[in-house]
Amino acid sequence: MKQLIIAVLGVILLAGCYEDEHAFDVIESPVLATFDQVDDPSGEMMVVEATFYELDKSGILDKDIGIDSIALSNLVLQVFVNQDTEIAELTTDSEGVATFEYNMDDLNGVSRLEWVGSHKETPFRVFFNF
Repeated sequence: MKQLIIAVLGVILLAGCYEDEHAFDVIESPVLATFDQVDDPSGEMMVVEATFYELDKSGILDKDIGIDSIALSNLVLQVFVNQDTEIAELTTDSEGVATFEYNMDDLNGVSRLEWVGSHKETPFRVFFNF
């Protein structure tokens, strides 16, 4: 009887894991981002240069080609803090670079910037911790 109760409880617990309301899809980011924090001589501004790339994986099986990164120009980005507070909107240049400048005092102890956009109809959110 004890084994039957344990088996029934196991089935109930496993069945609960498959409810759609608790599930979510994880989709890989359509872009690669690299960040470079630039020193501000005055110490008053945070300056971050972010470069966004699309990865071309068409040559992944050819050792002479491999994966290529292509700079994404004219990519529109929103920069958020605390997940839902937008503090900037930027567009990448012809080299795929977007420069973020913000007064350090206005960041109020924030330690992460969230770069949000969409590429080829796939949304993404990339984090930069500082």
